[in-house]
Amino acid sequence: IGIPVFNTPGANANAVKELVLCGMLLGSRRVVDGVNHMKELGAQGLARERVEKDKSMFGGRELAGKKLAVIGLGHIGSATARDAMALGMDVSG
Repeated sequence: IGIPVFNTPGANANAVKELVLCGMLLGSRRVVDGVNHMKELGAQGLARERVEKDKSMFGGRELAGKKLAVIGLGHIGSATARDAMALGMDVSG
C-alpha cells in the first residue's frame, strides 16, 4: 500500500519561517541557557540572590547587522529573508 505523500507548496511556509526566526532569536540571545541556569539556581535555592548578578552571562547578541545567507528563495526562504531584513539583518541569497 505504501505511505501517502502530498505536495502542498507553501502550506506550512509561515510556520517554518517562524521556527527559523525563533531558533535564531533563541540562539543569539542564549535564552535556553539562561532558563536552564535559573532552573539550576532555583533548585539550589539561589535564584533570588543571583538573578541580577548572573543575568549578564546571557545577554547574547542582537541580530541587527548580522549576516544571514538563505539557500533557496522559495516560499520559506523568501519569507525568512523578508522578515530577517525587517529585523535589520544583512541577507544574501
